Amino acid sequence: MMTRTTASRKIDKLARHAVPAVLSFDDRQMAAQLSDLLLGAAGGPGRLCLARGDGYSIALSPALVSVLETVAEMVTGGASVTVLPSHTELTTQEAADTLNVSRQYLVRLIDRGDLPSHKVGAHRRVRAEDLAAYRHRRDQARREALDVLAADAQDAGGYDAPMNFGPRRR
Repeated sequence: MMTRTTASRKIDKLARHAVPAVLSFDDRQMAAQLSDLLLGAAGGPGRLCLARGDGYSIALSPALVSVLETVAEMVTGGASVTVLPSHTELTTQEAADTLNVSRQYLVRLIDRGDLPSHKVGAHRRVRAEDLAAYRHRRDQARREALDVLAADAQDAGGYDAPMNFGPRRR
């Protein structure tokens, strides 16, 4: 059995070398089946159990089922997934890569105060949980802006206008 300290060190070591797995089409299909299984477990009265061939099994908590369901849905959709502990500290380049923005833009976010960071020597570090919170806020603002644009287009009759493709003919 692993102690909490040993487990934390192992997680930290794995997090430093986290590389997104390249998953095949077959993997994506299995992830879809896993997602269906997990959705059934979340909505049903029974608990989900994980068992090995040697008979050892454990019952998964609803929170863990939810995490696995989220990962399975992402993989099914073709997304690459990297799992990091929330206390992991990322370099500005790693954080920028996670947000799919340039490092310079990420530094501007930090300088503006949109994204918390701290310095280790002369280098900035961003905690994974702060990055996830920023991404959630950013995505929520984008969804709200898109909803406003769609409502404005609907109110203006933009969806009722005839569609014309290509140049006008005279």
